[in-house]
Amino acid sequence: MSRESFIEEESADEQDLFEAVNDEHFTRPRVSRANSLRARRQVEALLEERRLKKAIEDDWFAGLDEEE
Repeated sequence: MSRESFIEEESADEQDLFEAVNDEHFTRPRVSRANSLRARRQVEALLEERRLKKAIEDDWFAGLDEEE
């Protein structure tokens, strides 16, 4: 296979993958406000849990240093 035919075949495959969309016809998928808020609350809860675990570990390790 020649280099040129390989490049032509590759660009044809790329065109199949990425179909052009005009801006005026593009619409974002709708996400409900309830789902968005639920996801935000889950992320905030996970971050708070991580923060609390870190604070507990830091206090625990600090307590070990004081005992020595």
